[in-house]
Amino acid sequence: MSSSTSSVTSSLLRLNGLSSGLDTESIVKSLLQIDQLKVDKEFKLKTKLEWTGDAYRAVNLEIKNFREKYMSVLNPSSNMFSSSAYSSYKVTMGSSTGAVSVSAGAAATADTHTIKVNHLATAGKASGTGMFTGDTLGTGSTLSEAFGEGTFDEDGNISFSINGETFSFSKNTTISSMMSTINSNADANVTMSYSSLKKGFTITSRSTGASGGGVVIENLSGSAFAESADSAAFKIAAGTYNGEDAEVVIDDVTVKKSSNTFTIDGLTYTLKSTTSDAADFTVERDTDATYQKISDFVDAYNTLIADLQSKVDEEVYKDYEPLTDTEREQLSDSQAEKWDEKAKSGLLNDDGGIRSLLTNLRNAFYTAVSGAGKSAADIGLQTAAYGTTGKIVIDETKLKNALETNPDAVAKIFTNVSSAADSSTKYKESGLVTRMSDILNSYVNTTTNVTLAQNSTDITDATNKLDELNDWLSNNEEKYYAKFTAMETALAKLNSQSSWISSMLGSSSSS
Repeated sequence: MSSSTSSVTSSLLRLNGLSSGLDTESIVKSLLQIDQLKVDKEFKLKTKLEWTGDAYRAVNLEIKNFREKYMSVLNPSSNMFSSSAYSSYKVTMGSSTGAVSVSAGAAATADTHTIKVNHLATAGKASGTGMFTGDTLGTGSTLSEAFGEGTFDEDGNISFSINGETFSFSKNTTISSMMSTINSNADANVTMSYSSLKKGFTITSRSTGASGGGVVIENLSGSAFAESADSAAFKIAAGTYNGEDAEVVIDDVTVKKSSNTFTIDGLTYTLKSTTSDAADFTVERDTDATYQKISDFVDAYNTLIADLQSKVDEEVYKDYEPLTDTEREQLSDSQAEKWDEKAKSGLLNDDGGIRSLLTNLRNAFYTAVSGAGKSAADIGLQTAAYGTTGKIVIDETKLKNALETNPDAVAKIFTNVSSAADSSTKYKESGLVTRMSDILNSYVNTTTNVTLAQNSTDITDATNKLDELNDWLSNNEEKYYAKFTAMETALAKLNSQSSWISSMLGSSSSS
């Protein structure tokens, strides 16, 4: 029997042709062939239902990945839902300078500017030098080895606070351990480093600027820090070490910032060094960058619908059904793999849901976006011939011209969101990406909530029926073996009686 059935363990003693000489097992298998076909048919149905469910889930995953990349705020660099995707700018420095770099975001405007860097933002920093004599001290040395017993309080400890965070260490604490403890304290917000060259520590704020970039040190016990650096074991005086704000002049306006990187009016400045003269730079639309974003999106969309179209057009091989385990054992691995490919082909052939999805996506490009002033075709986006599965074709010249002359209209055509209650009006007012997102989301929800739910029910029904058929097959097998066992038992008795009669007759004639 096929291994698609449950294994059968007979509760009866099977006498396989001991008296009759018959091949009972082969005869029973032959008698069960019709029954086995029913079991195998249900097994193949169940397998195909499982394959179909997997195929639908694969489509849902492909659509999900597409939407997450091109229609999600979690991917700002490729999110086509954002109007900023259609407003790329580039900055050209008119004066050769490495003192500052400028980048433009979507909120920038095309214009020419000047900038002069008077000074950079700095972090508060406290440094000490010459805190020990000799040249053998390392980060693995203990504090007592570095500073001697007189540095510690009566309990053999030192204690101090940095930016309000208290730290206490024993004389046996290593320099490395002390620095690690201080550096790992996020609230202290400082980095402590050690220089064997300078024979001292440096404590630097992780923030810059006059207000938030300071280092405030207070000595609590022992003499790690003191009022004067000369009296402190660390050669650093307790007190406040402030950072400084950056100061720049942009378009003759003096600006102070706590960081060397900041954004104003959609322009992000990164200061690197001071300048003696003002540098000029120009901000202009980067049509090529915007075009590339749209082109990448269109390519991904075309790949998606081409794959969906291939699934509904995929050939069905009716002569290739799922293999039972018994059938698979009769094939080599490569033969079974090729068979499976044929058997799985066309699982979604002519699927109504996918065909409707493709039609809706195609229609999304035919309907103009109300209020945008232009249609998709006007900006160089058209659907190709029907035989090309509705792919989008870009007229590069048209699209770049639209991006240069009316970028706001391009953004509306893609991203406009309607607040209309009427579904027909809302559809007409919605941008292409908005429509596509709604169409894809609707398909996934329908597939998940209806199609896959029904598929799951069908699999459960097929599984239950297969279990029933396996039980039925097992019962029939038991019945056949029971009959043959009864026949063998009767023949055995008859043969025994015949032997007895023959022996009796033989005895009578000899006497």
